[in-house]
Amino acid sequence: MQTHNSTQLETLVHQQLRECSPVFLALADPIRQDIIMMLTKHDSLNVAQIVERSPMSRSAISHHLKILRQAKLVTSTKIATEIYYSLDIEGPVLLLKEFLATTDRIIEMKTAGAE
Repeated sequence: MQTHNSTQLETLVHQQLRECSPVFLALADPIRQDIIMMLTKHDSLNVAQIVERSPMSRSAISHHLKILRQAKLVTSTKIATEIYYSLDIEGPVLLLKEFLATTDRIIEMKTAGAE
């Protein structure tokens, strides 16, 4: 029998999972993973600088950067005519931590209920 508390936790974890989906999508692609790794080594890079370090075309890199921006993993700043991208993962990391914490609580409750 489910308790009211476990139902609330399952609703919460479902909501958190939906909120984390863009992050999961963004992190699932090897090219986006490479871009994230590039940005961990540099404060910011523009599209041309990322293309120099990647086998992908400028349009492909721009597409991947759009997905990373939508997931709020990178931010962009326009300087003169160039747009520079920087890693900004604090928000997404917090979402993932909250999702994992809720999932852990559900597992603990189910494990305690099984004993």
